[in-house]
Amino acid sequence: MRPGILPLVWRRLDEVVVGSLLLVLVAVSGIGAAMADQAGRQAMRLLGDQSFVGVEYPVLGLQEFCPLIVALVLALRVGAGFTAELATLRSDDTFDALLVAGAHPWRTRIAPMVLALPPGTVALAMLALVGWEAAGVLVMLGRSGINPFTFLHPEVVTAPLLLLLVGKCLVFGGCVAVGAVGAAMLPARPAELGVTVTRGVVLGTLLTLGANLAFDVGWYLA
Repeated sequence: MRPGILPLVWRRLDEVVVGSLLLVLVAVSGIGAAMADQAGRQAMRLLGDQSFVGVEYPVLGLQEFCPLIVALVLALRVGAGFTAELATLRSDDTFDALLVAGAHPWRTRIAPMVLALPPGTVALAMLALVGWEAAGVLVMLGRSGINPFTFLHPEVVTAPLLLLLVGKCLVFGGCVAVGAVGAAMLPARPAELGVTVTRGVVLGTLLTLGANLAFDVGWYLA
């Protein structure tokens, strides 16, 4: 890694994590609250017992919802913005001018975001887990009167599940970056900036969903 790129990566990491944190927490907590409420109500209606909800709830967050929701939020927020940034540079020939001038836009503009997105996705997912669990605790306490200490089951957070979450987040962050760069580098007219941004979001989302399916199939077969 050449000298000078680390500050650029750090700046992009701040943009990814700090800039997306509120949206990620709202999205994850909202979906977590709905999941806990529905799971608790269905468990009570069908089985008359809600004790197992607290055991499975953090597993769902770790294994599925937190990494996937974080990646989709980043595709919509960071991926769209990054696609627009790169597409604008290409549409007004600034990208080519930087290449000619030896400014290395691949190193100074693209590489920092590509390097920042995977660890940024991991950091956001770890923080999102707190929002996910807090939403479940509050919903089960308010709706069913479940004691938070009864609902919480930290023992289900195992090393394999944490490794799965980290692996998913690293790959998903890469998918968002590839989607944004791939869409921005395709030939397009300046008037098609909106189409290019949409293409970047769609491509990043599809790559993320495909990677998630591959992870889940591999986890099931392992």
